[in-house]
Amino acid sequence: MKRSLALSIFAWLLAGLCQPALAGQSDPSQSDPKAVIRLLPGQAHPEGLAGLEIQLAPGWKTYWRNPGDAGIPPTFDWSGSENLRDVTVLWPAPSRYDQEGASSAVYHDEVVLPLRISAIDPSKPVKLAVGLDYAACKTICVPAKGSADVTLPPGTPAQGDGSAEIAQALKKVPVPQEIGATAPLAIKQVRLDTSTSPAHLTIDVTAPSSSALFVEGPMKWYLPMPEPADGADKANPQRFVLPLEGLPKGATIAGNELRFTLSTGEAGVESLYRLP
Repeated sequence: MKRSLALSIFAWLLAGLCQPALAGQSDPSQSDPKAVIRLLPGQAHPEGLAGLEIQLAPGWKTYWRNPGDAGIPPTFDWSGSENLRDVTVLWPAPSRYDQEGASSAVYHDEVVLPLRISAIDPSKPVKLAVGLDYAACKTICVPAKGSADVTLPPGTPAQGDGSAEIAQALKKVPVPQEIGATAPLAIKQVRLDTSTSPAHLTIDVTAPSSSALFVEGPMKWYLPMPEPADGADKANPQRFVLPLEGLPKGATIAGNELRFTLSTGEAGVESLYRLP
């Protein structure tokens, strides 16, 4: 439960550092020196797309959906939207950041989160409005708030409306892949060893360049970040080890599902593994 305690302490410290640092605008020229958000319009057609851009000052970072040992993930409020049936946030592959013994999954400088949207009435525009709570971090983290809205027309989006940025971000979203797939970027094998305390997993991967491995488990499982195995090439590890610690008291291992994300920071794959 060390990681759970660390997260609680971090959140408490983060809340007390300062008041929210900014209110993001759709126009990035009206920005705080640390960070600003804006919505990139796409289209309101069924299975339409938009984008949420977080621009950070040089050297600053923000967190992925599962922040790691320390950090807070972004949270979204879409309640101000109109004619919006549903919105799904798609997460580009993150990078690993290590500092003072803590490892986090982050985005540096800027990120566009593609948004898959559906309209209640596809023949009409959607007013997409977001309130965002997130963290902007350099040597310390400050809590940040942003809000933005944009109207998405039905049908094909116009030229120059952010579609290029959204398309580029979509290329970085990890794709689902079976364990054992034959591909340049893949999770080849996962093995469980219960002879140690705690039990641990060994994960073999294939990656053409420097990569990082992230794991997500059931709610209230505070798993550590997988580490390169002893003797692995730290610049391009092909084997990772994950101790199964940080589980709730009395939790059983068998039958639970883990989601692994293998990321180069520019692309990624997601694979599901059910613990035997």
